[in-house]
Amino acid sequence: MRLPGVRALCTYSSAAALLLAACGSTQEEPTPEQEDRASEHADERLSDASYEDVGDTSQCTEDCSGHDAGFEWAREHDVTDATECSGDSQSFVEGCEAYASAHEEASEEELESEDEDQ
Repeated sequence: MRLPGVRALCTYSSAAALLLAACGSTQEEPTPEQEDRASEHADERLSDASYEDVGDTSQCTEDCSGHDAGFEWAREHDVTDATECSGDSQSFVEGCEAYASAHEEASEEELESEDEDQ
């Protein structure tokens, strides 16, 4: 036995689902040029920063020198992804990861501000 309107209901439900999926996100992916500008902005923003400026200093044993060394190494080697951080010293790795995270956050903020300006 068929119920009247079930086919129409299924058709309308499918159409509504497609419409909602199409309306989901209108934000476009950034262009390579926008990503480069955002990365350069992050480089500038972090040029004078230290681990103490962006990291959790409660993890430091005494003076954060290991964290600072990892942070500085990451800056000098343009590390922008925490998976690029490795080493024998946990504090060095944490400093490197803090730089990569801060760089990523600064880049994302710059991309968001570009979106708002448009």
